[in-house]
Amino acid sequence: MFMDKKFLKMRDGAELYVQIKESGSPVWIIATHGIGEHMGRHNYIPELFGHDFNIFQYDLRGHGRSTGKRAYIDDFALYMEDLKEIIRFLGEKYRMDRFVLFGHSMGALISCAFIQNFVEDSRYPERFIINAPPCGADGVLGKIVKILPPSFFKGVCEIPYSLPIGGLVDLDYLSHDPHTKEDYLKDDLNSLKLQSKLVFELMKTAQDTFARPLRSKCPSYVTLGSADRVVGSKDVIDYFTNVDKSFNFKIIDGAYHEIHNEIEKYRKPYFDHLKNIFGEVLYKAES
Repeated sequence: MFMDKKFLKMRDGAELYVQIKESGSPVWIIATHGIGEHMGRHNYIPELFGHDFNIFQYDLRGHGRSTGKRAYIDDFALYMEDLKEIIRFLGEKYRMDRFVLFGHSMGALISCAFIQNFVEDSRYPERFIINAPPCGADGVLGKIVKILPPSFFKGVCEIPYSLPIGGLVDLDYLSHDPHTKEDYLKDDLNSLKLQSKLVFELMKTAQDTFARPLRSKCPSYVTLGSADRVVGSKDVIDYFTNVDKSFNFKIIDGAYHEIHNEIEKYRKPYFDHLKNIFGEVLYKAES
């Protein structure tokens, strides 16, 4: 297996910290992490699938080791443009022909908006897999999103000022395992405060994206912990049962937001589900 860690320069000069693992597989996994964190919190992906797939992971701009103001984005579309550029890079540099697109939380939103508005037909994923997409949110934040019209977020996103805001993500509801919160707080690559510009850009994009079907052209899967209080499980369930019914929808009963960091009773069925999905891709590759 070949592994390379480096900075990948984007079209505007931003540099994304990336990790590329090649196993000689004909299929790649391209994974996008969530808000305020970094790719290192998703080591389960190479651990579970690194022997059978080539894997590309990266820190979003403004996250982890990538360049840019911490937990800030000037325009949410930059994330989707970065993903498009990554796919082109892998196609040109590594001759990637087949890939699976995976996203968690805000990474799921980025992946959804990418599939809906940015993907190129000539470079389309074979499978599209997302976990805990932010179709809504619990608590006060969720109520604000539902009450205010899209025009409000469009207007507020044009304000040239941004403030750091703490406490928007309740770390007690990442996982039933208390070590998850402890590890999150100790990890200097995580951002405990999010810039208001990023939060408003996320809200605007989520409203736009989940106002209509994603219309994915490949087999698509969404997973969710039924007790997820970070993205609001009721909103996710409503979207994928009423707005876009094309996804294979798997609910892990009782799990919180980060199912991959959950206690064994929740983590195991989630990992088994992912193994089945990726196994279908491998079977096709070998047949």
